[in-house]
Amino acid sequence: MNRNLNSKLVQIFIIFIISVMIVVGVILLNSVFDFYRNDFVEKMDNGFSQDNIRMELSSNLSSTNHAKQNKELLLTYSGIFGFGSDRCFYILDMNGNILATNSGKTDERLEKTVNMLSAMNGDIGKKQSLGSDIMDYAYYLSSGDNECIIYVTDNLSQMKSLTWMLFSIIIQALLIGLIIAVILSFFLAQAITSPLEKITAGTMKISEGDYSYRLENSSKDEIGVLTRNFNSMAQVIENTLEAVNGEKEKLAKIIGCLSDGVAAFDTDGKLMFTNKSARRMLNIRKEEKIDFESFTEKLDIPITPHFLKLSKSINIKEHKIRVFDNKETIIDIDFATFTYDKSETGFLAVVQDVTEKALLEKSRREFIANVSHELRTPLTSIKGATETVMMDEEMPEAMRQRFLGIVMNESDRMTRIVKDLLVLSRFDNRKMTWQSQSFPAGVMINEICTALKTSAEHKNHVLECKADEKDLGTLKADKERIEQVLTNIIGNAIKYTPDGGKIRVTAENFMGKKKEHLRPEKFIRITVSDNGIGIPKEDLPRLFERFYRVDKARTSDMGGTGLGLSIAKEIVEAHNGNIFVESEENKGTNVIVELPLDTGIE
Repeated sequence: MNRNLNSKLVQIFIIFIISVMIVVGVILLNSVFDFYRNDFVEKMDNGFSQDNIRMELSSNLSSTNHAKQNKELLLTYSGIFGFGSDRCFYILDMNGNILATNSGKTDERLEKTVNMLSAMNGDIGKKQSLGSDIMDYAYYLSSGDNECIIYVTDNLSQMKSLTWMLFSIIIQALLIGLIIAVILSFFLAQAITSPLEKITAGTMKISEGDYSYRLENSSKDEIGVLTRNFNSMAQVIENTLEAVNGEKEKLAKIIGCLSDGVAAFDTDGKLMFTNKSARRMLNIRKEEKIDFESFTEKLDIPITPHFLKLSKSINIKEHKIRVFDNKETIIDIDFATFTYDKSETGFLAVVQDVTEKALLEKSRREFIANVSHELRTPLTSIKGATETVMMDEEMPEAMRQRFLGIVMNESDRMTRIVKDLLVLSRFDNRKMTWQSQSFPAGVMINEICTALKTSAEHKNHVLECKADEKDLGTLKADKERIEQVLTNIIGNAIKYTPDGGKIRVTAENFMGKKKEHLRPEKFIRITVSDNGIGIPKEDLPRLFERFYRVDKARTSDMGGTGLGLSIAKEIVEAHNGNIFVESEENKGTNVIVELPLDTGIE
């Protein structure tokens, strides 16, 4: 629906004309009805109120043929009453039966109207109602014991003809008025909208950054006033923006060489400027009022403006704060003073988030320590076994073989560590190569379970495998790497479940989504469950960290390096899948791997 000003003005004018014509029409039609009603009633009242007519009508009642005599008498005075083809009279008995009439229809049956009933009760009935098809008048006539009713009706034909003529005139006037209203509204709308369109164009120019744009103005009416005010507003905006740009240049000099969080305060400690980085780092809401004191409180650093004025600059390295959900953030902070408004001293704070850098350095140190520890242990064993063999030349062959076996086992252990480290290094440097192929997922899972069944039986475990080779579908992935993941997970379940346990491997399909994909795809979910001792809740978030082991003494005895799950996570995520662990201490562990059937690996 068009809601512009032109259409609104046309609608208003049309509604106005229609409303006026309806009101005029109703008044005219009511006036016509009132005129005919009053004229009719007045003629009847004047006629029946004349003494000679009333006396003659009453005297005729004593005659046996009074109806005929009164009919002739009324016809004699028809000029006074206006009797004719449209206006008829009836002489009725008190039951409403016709005794005589000038209508020529003696057998006509009359409806008993309100006025007729009034006359039957000995009164004169002359009430007229709007919308009735006729006007009627009932006059009660009596003389001694004789009585009758003179009933007069008018079919309103003249009034209807006049009413229809007036209605036609009103319709014609309405149509002419509508045409005039549309034309006038068009010109009026043009007179109003033309300057408004210019003002609208001016506002668009200003919104686009052209603050020098001005409107031409020659009118002295309200629109002219609006135009002049618009030009004044544009001038004020232009002047204000020039001042603001000057302030921005001043602030740009303060933060020009800084890319971290910046906050500037005046000499009273009130905030002059802060950037988004500072607000984000310190969780400062945009509407939050902050000063130097509250700013340092958020940093948990007891520095006052006076102390900073004396010190000129303060540098704090690797300061720990907690702002988001009590999460620890590590920051470097530099405080300094600066001069503004020629002589005023302000305070500048530069905050640098070094959390990732610190964590990376910590991870690097831990990684070096873990690698050193993991390599030192087998090297120590190899050195000890080798020295023992070399020092005892007469050592029995069986014992020699046992020590040489230790050397071989520890060498294999070192080889595994180095191999795992090389794999992780390839992931870190994005140099991992893949051998993509399509293969039945169910067949692969069953083959792995079959291969590991012997290891499970050595610890008296029950290893169950439920993987339908037909329903699971074909998996497109690096088969060797996926087998490595599942072998590691199932092997861990066998290794870390106390003897006589139960390991269950299940696989099923479900509809899921790859990362950053909206379209659902078919996935396979592989769940490895055991009824072992479980994993403590506090250790779950760190299971996939490199070299992390829940029970270091136990895993060292069993040959674990803490790299298996890290590698598994890297492989699964590279295949656009997910891996996560559900565990409850003393109740068992579930390791779930979810992979799309089309992993996207090429």
